[in-house]
Amino acid sequence: MKKTVSLLVFVAMAVCANAQAVIEFAKTKHDFGSIKETGGDVSHVFTFKNTGQTPLVINNVETSCGCTSPAWTKEPVQPGKSGTVTATFNPSGRPGFFEKKLTVKTNASEIPLTISGNVEAKVLTVEEQYPFAIDKLRMKSGTLEMYRVPAMGNKTENLEFINTGTTPIVVNFENVPEHISLVAEPVSIPAGTKGTVKCTYNALKKKDFGTTVDEITVRVKDSKNTLKIRANIEEDFSKLTPAELEKAPVLKADNTNYKFNTIKKGSKVTGKFEITNEGKTDLIIRKISSECNCIKATVGDMSIKPGKTTVLQLELTANETGSKFYATTIITNAPKQRETVFYMNGTVE
Repeated sequence: MKKTVSLLVFVAMAVCANAQAVIEFAKTKHDFGSIKETGGDVSHVFTFKNTGQTPLVINNVETSCGCTSPAWTKEPVQPGKSGTVTATFNPSGRPGFFEKKLTVKTNASEIPLTISGNVEAKVLTVEEQYPFAIDKLRMKSGTLEMYRVPAMGNKTENLEFINTGTTPIVVNFENVPEHISLVAEPVSIPAGTKGTVKCTYNALKKKDFGTTVDEITVRVKDSKNTLKIRANIEEDFSKLTPAELEKAPVLKADNTNYKFNTIKKGSKVTGKFEITNEGKTDLIIRKISSECNCIKATVGDMSIKPGKTTVLQLELTANETGSKFYATTIITNAPKQRETVFYMNGTVE
């Protein structure tokens, strides 16, 4: 009798194991082919069937990109019935080939879906290509980026422009600091002609480190606008020999994040960080900069001997309410710790 009961239980378990939902898609990949960036959203409907023996429920559909929006059959799909998963792709601002993944999560299994295609870039107007305007002169940008300027040297970058007028124009630069040289090429710009602003940045004259911003006045006839020159000045360690790197300073911080929990607006809180030089030569702090004027940074020593420790103190004056996250960057002569960021975070009420 016991053997018969056991057999019945086993059969029942086997039946239950087999009696489950099964999702089967007609296809799991779709290629949109070529679509236009300005053509608006495109969608594809994937169809599936529940070939199992119990109702199928789609719990969620996850996408690999915010540019893809899913929609799906929300009610349980009975055995033998069908449902859909719709994938909608937004091509705006996404020229070129794309391939996006969707993961369909059900009470039966997870099924991956893929949509792909090629987005034809929209044709930009002159105004879109050259958004920075001074009279009939238009430039690619109102900010000229100077990446990785060597601290002991200089670097040159070009900014493209076009004369959209019907007569030649001449560009003049005013309030140019001595560490920057600006030349328009050509000097006299014929109508409908493109050219470049050649900018040479001398970091040795600037005597600074990290990110710096200079504002230059660009004038064409009686019109003017402000061009920003943003440079990132870095010490060049690429030519150090292995022996020199072995002797280089090494920055070690006891902590890089100070959490102050909840404080009142208008109050002050101070975070302290210990900085140790674990290298073999002096560690020199080149610059300390905070992203907010509400942070006052002080340090015990700007030059730290090998094996010695100093304290970086950050005093926050809580001027604004809400959840806050403030960053302060120190720039040093340590090849492996060129920049170290220290944070203060918490809530101001």
